[in-house]
Amino acid sequence: MIQDNREPINRYTLRQKINDIESAFKKTLSLKKNNRSIGWLCTYTPEELITAGGYRPVRIFGNKKYNNAESYFPINFCPYLKASLSSILSESSNFDAIIFTTSCDGMRRLYDTVNIYLPKIPSYILDVPRINNKSSIDFFSNNLGDLSGFIENLEGKKINNNNLRDAIELVNYKRKLLRKFSKIFSKSSNLIDISTYYRVMKLSMISEPDIFIEDLDRYIKLIENTKKIYLKNNSGIQVNYENKPNVMIIGNFINEEKLWDMLSSLGCKLTTDDFCTSSRYFEKQIKLDTNSGLLNSIAYRYINKPQCMRMSDLGSKLKEIENKIKTNNIKGVIYISLKFCDTMLYCFPLLKQRLNEFNIPTLYLEIEYNNFSEGQVKTRTQAFLEML
Repeated sequence: MIQDNREPINRYTLRQKINDIESAFKKTLSLKKNNRSIGWLCTYTPEELITAGGYRPVRIFGNKKYNNAESYFPINFCPYLKASLSSILSESSNFDAIIFTTSCDGMRRLYDTVNIYLPKIPSYILDVPRINNKSSIDFFSNNLGDLSGFIENLEGKKINNNNLRDAIELVNYKRKLLRKFSKIFSKSSNLIDISTYYRVMKLSMISEPDIFIEDLDRYIKLIENTKKIYLKNNSGIQVNYENKPNVMIIGNFINEEKLWDMLSSLGCKLTTDDFCTSSRYFEKQIKLDTNSGLLNSIAYRYINKPQCMRMSDLGSKLKEIENKIKTNNIKGVIYISLKFCDTMLYCFPLLKQRLNEFNIPTLYLEIEYNNFSEGQVKTRTQAFLEML
């Protein structure tokens, strides 16, 4: 509780609070005697099944340096998947199993590589349909049944309906809090910088769900309390964002602290995004329909959540982006793609053509994973933001 109104907490104090949460999270893990976890790499992986099976779902973010993975793949292979293999090679003992998806050909090759060179790690590849209709949802529901069996066989523990329902409610609540936090961030750039926002998103994908929910709930209350003090005193604000244009960022798996720090330093007013490390992860709840099974409800949510560029209906994806642009009064779009990502490359020309019709300027950035030319990217981004 903030008591001294003369010295309100600023955005840097709030950022330090995230450091405290991260430290507490690491300490909690070190004290746990039974730290069972399953690694996952794609937002089409149902955390509910992992949680219901008694495991902590941990998204694999990959090592910043992945030299030990270079010899497994060609030079023009996805840098995120190389970083992920490096992480799996160095931290294989931390995972009880790893779940892959058929999200792209690179992911399939990563699954093959782990199966060949790390056969002791139980691995499963989840086949995710690229179309959205009743047949595809039924197909995906059946696949989730097979995945459930894979998780059950790891230790012989059955996943019953009560466990699964509890897991659905828990993950739903986490999504609800993340959505609330995202809305606060889009309207309170003075308090939450871009780097802090994405650090919270990262924590949400690697933390124990119940512990993270408690921490995020307290953090949101702290921010709301701080906002009241700002409104009352109108002091302590570091950057004035009121007259800055609203910007949207679109990308795939972007986990770049240097990039977020750079955008914050340029005063970028990030109002909304379309990332699989943010909105694609937490948008849309699972509706517990009594007329259909729990697996079918899970399948429906994942097929109908904000979709990835890998889905076949790009028209609906472009419509999804257009709605966000109109709703948030976006004045410019920054499109960030990891190098060698074909699904992002073939989508951009069509998106740019559509945005030109709305007179929305776009900036295309292609970067390596945790290794990009900061000076060049900063110059191009700064010029783009000044143009807006």
